[in-house]
Amino acid sequence: MAPYQVVLANSVLDFIAEKVNSERVLAKLEQYRELLSQYPALGTVYDPDYPAARPPITCRQLPIPETPFTLYYAIDEDRRQVDVFYIEFKGADPMARFSFSGLY
Repeated sequence: MAPYQVVLANSVLDFIAEKVNSERVLAKLEQYRELLSQYPALGTVYDPDYPAARPPITCRQLPIPETPFTLYYAIDEDRRQVDVFYIEFKGADPMARFSFSGLY
């Protein structure tokens, strides 16, 4: 079966361009992007206990090993697409997660 298309939101691309300076981390992010194209259910369903951290859509989370980042994404089975809409720096305030406008 054909792989899923993995689409990174502009905000994710901007974050990576501005904040990720390590070639090793960039390679790891690309490696997991490729893994998501083959195994879109690789991450776990994201269902936090506190509403402030809950996005407006059903999604999955995928911590990227050996990096301080977690990807948040939704799977569109009809289009065979993985939409990565948020990248989290593990040192950031978790209560501000998904607090930006224009998520979808």
